[in-house]
Amino acid sequence: MDSEGDSGNKFHKLLQEAQRLAAELNPKLAKKRRSAKPVSGVVSWRQRDNSGQIIPKFPPKTYNSTTRKRSSSEVAEPVFQQPEPTPYDSAQELNALQDLLRDIPPQEKGTVPLSWAERQAQSSEKWNASRSAMVKNIFLAEHTDTYICDICLQNTSVVRCRDCLPRQFLCSSCDTQIHQHILHNREAMFEGFYQPLAPNMIIQLQNDGSHQIKHEVRLLPVRLPQQCTCSPSQLKLTCGKEVILVGINGRYQLNLPTLSCSQCMKSWTTGLDELVQCGYWPATINHQTIFHVDLFQSFQDLKQLAPGLSRQAFIGMLDERTKYFGRTGKICGDTFQRSFLEWCYAQHEVDKLLEVEPFRCTACSPQMHAVSVDGNRKLYQFKNASGSATKGLFDGTFLARDEEVSSFVAQIQQATKHTPGKGMCGSSQWTAAKEHSGKSASKIDEEGLEIAVCRHGVLLRALNMFRGEIYAYPLYLQKELSPSNVSFFCSDVACKYYPYLEKVSNKCSELQGLLEMHPLLSVMHAKAHSWTCELKWGGRNQEGAGNTIGEEVEQVNSFLSRAAISTKYMSKGGRTDMLTVLAMGWNKKKMSNMDKILAQRYAKAVQRVADDKLKLEELKAELRIDDAVIQQWVTEVQHWPEANSSLEGEASREVILKKKIEGLYLSVMQRKHRLYRQTDSNKRRHKLRQKIAEEKAALSSAIEELREQTDIILPAVDELLLTENFVWSWTYLGPKKGKSNTSWQAAVHEAAMADGPRLPHVSQALRFLLTHTGST
Repeated sequence: MDSEGDSGNKFHKLLQEAQRLAAELNPKLAKKRRSAKPVSGVVSWRQRDNSGQIIPKFPPKTYNSTTRKRSSSEVAEPVFQQPEPTPYDSAQELNALQDLLRDIPPQEKGTVPLSWAERQAQSSEKWNASRSAMVKNIFLAEHTDTYICDICLQNTSVVRCRDCLPRQFLCSSCDTQIHQHILHNREAMFEGFYQPLAPNMIIQLQNDGSHQIKHEVRLLPVRLPQQCTCSPSQLKLTCGKEVILVGINGRYQLNLPTLSCSQCMKSWTTGLDELVQCGYWPATINHQTIFHVDLFQSFQDLKQLAPGLSRQAFIGMLDERTKYFGRTGKICGDTFQRSFLEWCYAQHEVDKLLEVEPFRCTACSPQMHAVSVDGNRKLYQFKNASGSATKGLFDGTFLARDEEVSSFVAQIQQATKHTPGKGMCGSSQWTAAKEHSGKSASKIDEEGLEIAVCRHGVLLRALNMFRGEIYAYPLYLQKELSPSNVSFFCSDVACKYYPYLEKVSNKCSELQGLLEMHPLLSVMHAKAHSWTCELKWGGRNQEGAGNTIGEEVEQVNSFLSRAAISTKYMSKGGRTDMLTVLAMGWNKKKMSNMDKILAQRYAKAVQRVADDKLKLEELKAELRIDDAVIQQWVTEVQHWPEANSSLEGEASREVILKKKIEGLYLSVMQRKHRLYRQTDSNKRRHKLRQKIAEEKAALSSAIEELREQTDIILPAVDELLLTENFVWSWTYLGPKKGKSNTSWQAAVHEAAMADGPRLPHVSQALRFLLTHTGST
């Protein structure tokens, strides 16, 4: 019995394996087949009658109708004979099934996704295997053979045109006919090798059957007008003055077409209007040199992808393509830049007629939530690069006019008595926290830009800095953006700027409306401020700020700073125009993706709100506190900065050491922060590293002296600098609060402030954007 049971189990396992293989071999049948019932261990046999028909388990129902009536007496009761059951031989069935499985061909294993390293290895193997054949094909492509013309199919081809595929081999007559008004890249092949041909070069068949390259006038491809109703046979097309066309494939020497009628004696010559309408742009009003608009669009796209690309490099590429295709001549870089900027300004004028505002964020209109302002010291300009004193075409469009900014700064400094020196925060000096600064004595004219950006990264306004980062520059930008109903004004020195704004507004009554903007200390810069300063002014602790971080200018600076390598050598007007063109391109890219960005922000905000609520509930459960205690703790933490400042007493040696340690710590953190962000030369970085080393040594000695005078033990300097926001043990955090209690209070305060309004800001921006898009 046991052997029969084991055989039965093997049989069922093999049966299931057979069903699985059958499903793999015929997937369509497996889809159509209904789900099979589980196979039991008992084999059931269907009963059949004497004729071999299956006997149903239940007799069929009888129906009575008027058309068909059958009595029960008419239906004979069938007599069934129970067949003798055949004995089940499991061993025989098992052997038959094994023979069936042996006949099934082995199936290939399922493909397993490869890792990146394996895919690269396979790709390298394929390249290695194909490299010799590709080198051979390069030689074969340069081999000249005798071909029949692909157009007329009669004459021998003498020209190969790379742009006329699939019919690239042409005879001399077909080449002249096809390329009369087309600037294709052609090659002569009758001398046994391929020789590049300029558009004004043709191959002429001589009387002796040989071929010779000759010069022929080529006309600029333009649309010819219908100037008269005379017969087309009376019209004569002749060549006009010579012009230079510059396109993406280099420089061409062509002639303007001239059309004349011998019957009505009318004539027409290509002018400036026809050139612009046909997709060309003149280098000068006399259009001796003209550029293809596609060339300007390509240069603008490259500048957006690589802002550091210089016009010399781009012109050098065009000169190389000119020589490669068998043409000669050089392209003037100054002429190209002037014509490019004129084209960009014309596009800007078209956008103005279409009511497109390039420096306006539709997601922030009509009420702007936050504006971030910061300086960029890398976008300076050398004095010897001033060149012509001509103002730029975009003067005042994005960069404010220098005379207006200078007049405003002089007015502010005259109305208020400025405080010399840099601003201090936690005994740390900030370069941007200055009320007054003298003009630099170096070889620099403009020292950089002060830039204003909305919370979505859209550029709004900027100005040239001539005296470093003083408070008057962000004050000017704040005044310019005040009509946008800004709620928060973000700055990296908000703790020092807002008291300055209060002092200035008391003297200048027209600026008192700026106090309605709430100051917000940018989140990342706040890490280099004192802990109490971050608690009072930081963006994470401002009611209603949401997810605003105030560091949006840094994202823009990472783009604009790459253009400094070329703009610092430009003239004043050229630098203004090029920076404005780059800013407009940045905003255009931002606005094209604004719907996707806001949708992603909304999804992230929903998730963060749920996570913050869960974190707050976990803290409440862990500490066993209710909402009233949370509100009390939040209020106490918000009063810590005032309580700490009120305890500053006499300046004893211990207090002086503590202030010195705080100042050195924050100074080193600040210098390390701007080591690669605000310096673009190894010389300046070397000086910063020397200063960091000196301050670290002074910090180490101050910590050792404090340990000798008191019982306060601080970590080593390197370990101390690893902590971004170190809380000093002598900092006052409220009356009689133990260390554990204050830590829990800070954690609850952070969770409670994080559980603030986030979704309304994102949903409002989405509504503004969709409203504007729907209206336009």
